[in-house]
Amino acid sequence: MRTTLAVRLISLLTIGVLTVVVVGPITWALVTSLKTETNVITFPPTLLPSPATLASYVAVFQQQNFAIELFNSIFYAIGSIGLTLAVSIPAGYAASRLTFSAKRAVMLLILATSMIPGVALLIPTYFVLNALGLLNNPLAIIVLQAARLVPQTVWFMQNFVDAVPIELDEATQVDGATRWQTFTRVILPLIKPGIAAAAVLGVISTWNDYITVAAFAPDIARRTLQVALVNQVFDSIGITWSYVMAFAIISSIPMVALFVLAQQWFIAGLTAGAVKG
Repeated sequence: MRTTLAVRLISLLTIGVLTVVVVGPITWALVTSLKTETNVITFPPTLLPSPATLASYVAVFQQQNFAIELFNSIFYAIGSIGLTLAVSIPAGYAASRLTFSAKRAVMLLILATSMIPGVALLIPTYFVLNALGLLNNPLAIIVLQAARLVPQTVWFMQNFVDAVPIELDEATQVDGATRWQTFTRVILPLIKPGIAAAAVLGVISTWNDYITVAAFAPDIARRTLQVALVNQVFDSIGITWSYVMAFAIISSIPMVALFVLAQQWFIAGLTAGAVKG
């Protein structure tokens, strides 16, 4: 009885600590965004904004390039995850259902490409894009971001297809279906939760990507919300913390909303990919 109570107390304490670690910074950012800048730099710091104001949020929406940066973030995220899934879903199906020589070596090679640090490829990639005249090219950014997502997504898709009994494939082929019909009419509907999970992870990764856009699309008209947010920190005239916190919260809202809307599919997809058969 005492052991059970001790375990429960430790569990509650651990959950409480983790909650504070996660929620604490978010709460502080929200409180800071509602303060005036004078109140922000007051020492000792105040816990609650007095007076509370939405001036920083209004300033973010009134910022000249905000609409362009928001559009770029959405465009890059949708484009890259669309390209990623278009490549990864058929590749994952082939890896799961087809047998060919050196299959394991090919899959390990695909996985190995995702282990190369992105920073190590910045300089050669920059010179290649510059030589081809593709700097500040939105399509080039989408391809680069998709290339970073594809290796792991192929492995995810393979696991999701592995969770579908192969007997379903055999049954449809006995009925005269081609492999393409089996893939599109049987496999795809069954792995929709897995596709949703991979899509959510990919969109979040792309949305938070700073280095790719900052390095290969330095033009202001091509930058995203994340690049603009970091630029606020390096502003030569100093940091306006209430504005920066408001900007950070606004730029996070789309991803929070996406996760909330796709939460059920996301969890179902991760579960389906973790259990075979």
